[in-house]
Amino acid sequence: MSNLPIDEVRQEDDFERSPVSTYWTPPIPVNIHELPPSVRSAISVAVEARSERIEQFGINLAHAFDMETCAPVGTFVVSIPEAGGQAHGIYSEAGQVSVKEAMWFAFDGDTDYAFKALYDRIREAGYLA
Repeated sequence: MSNLPIDEVRQEDDFERSPVSTYWTPPIPVNIHELPPSVRSAISVAVEARSERIEQFGINLAHAFDMETCAPVGTFVVSIPEAGGQAHGIYSEAGQVSVKEAMWFAFDGDTDYAFKALYDRIREAGYLA
């Protein structure tokens, strides 16, 4: 699954079209200590609330941008359990957590779909247009 706008052959009238929505960079694995303190804390609290250990999660990060303006809109951080099951994500803006708590969702083994699931939850909650 591509996270970026699709580059495809376009017809003349397509050039007048303005893209709208959000796209994000390809996810990269990060160490929890590379994240801003507020994001690190939110991830730790979410994991500990489920009596799990942060060492059992792989953490991935992607930066999000508005398609129309190309302006940065925030960062998606997804924590993926080694054993599968449920992943959780955090949305932050300028290093500050923008959602009230980590958003949990089913994880089927595909990191791209995990980021899409987080994006969908963030949009449903009204954080992104």
